[in-house]
Amino acid sequence: MSDETALPRFRKPPVSEVAVGVQFPTVLTPVHLGLYYQRIKAQFPKYQVLPPVPPAFEIFGAASITPIVSFGVQMPGGFQPRMWFLSLDENSLIQLQSDRLIFNWRGGLRGNPYPHFDAVYEGFVKAFDELEALAEGESIGDIVVNQCEVVYVNALPIAKTGIPLSEPEKIFNVWADGRGAEWRQPLEDLSFTARYQLNDEQGNAFGRLTVALSSSSSTPILLGLPPQTAAGFQLELTARGKPLGPGREGVTAFHDHGHQAIVRCFAAITTSKMHELWERYQ
Repeated sequence: MSDETALPRFRKPPVSEVAVGVQFPTVLTPVHLGLYYQRIKAQFPKYQVLPPVPPAFEIFGAASITPIVSFGVQMPGGFQPRMWFLSLDENSLIQLQSDRLIFNWRGGLRGNPYPHFDAVYEGFVKAFDELEALAEGESIGDIVVNQCEVVYVNALPIAKTGIPLSEPEKIFNVWADGRGAEWRQPLEDLSFTARYQLNDEQGNAFGRLTVALSSSSSTPILLGLPPQTAAGFQLELTARGKPLGPGREGVTAFHDHGHQAIVRCFAAITTSKMHELWERYQ
């Protein structure tokens, strides 16, 4: 699972949003969500009510590589909401629902520099600590995580890259402009998804890295954020899978591995010209 090469680093990465999350069996009610807000509202005073995100599992073997998604997020008593708890400047966001906790940094949407993963992860740890304290205080039981997730969204507007939609090969190594004489029309739009397994040292799959590239203004369902309006590309990388061991240690181990996989993949599929723009130094 380890990679001996140094983790790529950039002084000005094009990161607009990062999310770190965990999924667990349905144990929370709307009452618990309200009690959680009381615990964190000093730092996250704003709130919104949204529909829940359906559960998702990465499965392997004979089943499809597409994550299993269930749309039945219900408990006795009817609809279960997803709550957004936002910081005053709205750069940070906690999402909480009956079976999911997500911490978002989205300061890049407002032009703020990415604070790097350690700072984002610290926010997630504090949010999870509060949830576990609530679970203990309300006799809910242990929060047993069944899936972990790390999401990076990179906004690549033409205004910053200088690359038109017709020339994605100048940003992405995985796209080539080598076309035969049969077709010479310039590219107008693109959208594709690539998936890679995450394997342990014995070669057993425990998760996936999904890379989604689009020149449209699509928005990831996990983040549920307003679509981008500037013309350009959006590169979204998602690492999802089961914890790498029991308890919080297993959760942290997956998040660390998922973060490293995302950064390495991002560096590998983008061009050296873009690395100069983003000031890669390692």
